Amino acid sequence: MRWDGGYQSGDTVSQYYDNLIGKLVVWAPDRDRAIARLIRALGEFEIEGVRTTIPADLALLDTSEFRAVTHSTKWVEDEVDQTRFAAFAAGTGAAVTIPAPEGADDLVERTVPVEVDGRRYTVKVWLPDAPAAPRAGAGRARPRPSTSSHGSSATGDGTVSAPMQGTIVQVLVAVGDAVEAGQAVVVLEAMKMENHINAEMAGTVAEIRVKPGDGVGTGDVLAVIE
Repeated sequence: MRWDGGYQSGDTVSQYYDNLIGKLVVWAPDRDRAIARLIRALGEFEIEGVRTTIPADLALLDTSEFRAVTHSTKWVEDEVDQTRFAAFAAGTGAAVTIPAPEGADDLVERTVPVEVDGRRYTVKVWLPDAPAAPRAGAGRARPRPSTSSHGSSATGDGTVSAPMQGTIVQVLVAVGDAVEAGQAVVVLEAMKMENHINAEMAGTVAEIRVKPGDGVGTGDVLAVIE
């Protein structure tokens, strides 16, 4: 077993990093023994401070298709039961409901769309509450969970937020512009792909909170539509 890591304890992983922060390499005389060694090694791994793909790796290694080499590049999205990932993340090996994280009183459950190879998935995440546009007599607004198309995440109250971390490439509207539901508001580059972030509701652009070159995280407010 060999660990090839690019980070050490105390290092900071920024939003600009490539998603490979390290690689675990295992060798054995045959496939079955190599898989067994890899499962054992992953089970003993302790990485703190960042989430990793270890639960997903364990879920995939534990399938008959992977052991028999009958899997393919489309196998995960077309055939694998997605509940396996949640189960292994919880360490149960069975489908579970993941509760809100500790300290969730200050967080809001958000539903964001994720697109992989042209196939859309809906992912629920817990994010800090984000302020919406100021309204007379209104305090800080709590975004409502919702989804929208083409890699965008916008709430029905007019708050357009980033569905993933990345860099703003282009702002397509200005304050005062009238926009239609589904109209692209900004272009966000993430994982070497450009994503058009769309408005979910029609209205007038009240705020633009980003500019080209800005780095944003998942759930950050990009624009507000009234």
